[in-house]
Amino acid sequence: METTNMTINDSILEQMKAQMAALEKKIANQEIVNERLIQESMKDKMSWIKKYIIMEIALIPVIAFIWASISLYAGIPLWFTAIIVIGCIIDTYFDWKVNVTPIQENDFDRQNLIDTAGKLRKMKSLRYKQTMAGIFSFLLLMVILAVYVYFNNIKGHSFDFTSEYDSALIGVIVGLFIGTVAGVILVIKVHKKMQRSNDEIISQIEELTSEE
Repeated sequence: METTNMTINDSILEQMKAQMAALEKKIANQEIVNERLIQESMKDKMSWIKKYIIMEIALIPVIAFIWASISLYAGIPLWFTAIIVIGCIIDTYFDWKVNVTPIQENDFDRQNLIDTAGKLRKMKSLRYKQTMAGIFSFLLLMVILAVYVYFNNIKGHSFDFTSEYDSALIGVIVGLFIGTVAGVILVIKVHKKMQRSNDEIISQIEELTSEE
């Protein structure tokens, strides 16, 4: 009888061990799934930045065409258009170097997360400096353009609103002013969204690494 009880107890113990092992495996698998979901979430938060910069690259020929058209209408020298286009190329190049190049696919593996958080913090700092330099350079170019247009097209000029040239010139001036304001606002908004994406990823990394 005692032997039977011991056998039963051993059987129950083995069942409990098997259940505990199954539960531990389930928890481990769930943690792996959760970790992968978080990693995918972090990658998604970075992917929109890459897509945005690719869109910037695609828009460079469009910007060149628009500025060339403005130059022809407003009597602005084509070298100024060349400066604008070269500036866009340089800015886009640094956008890529700051926001895309530093982060690789394996940076979101668990063993690399602490280093990745450091990269993202550095990226935020470089992005801020680049954005401020870009805005300053753009505004400086617009001031130079405004001075050029004033002294070469506006000073001492009596506007005739029935003149096709004068109407086009006024349209260009108003368009440049609105475009400058809208452009600066857009850049600041995109900058803030990029910084927020970095902050969210860093927060997720800190959450993951704090569990270790």
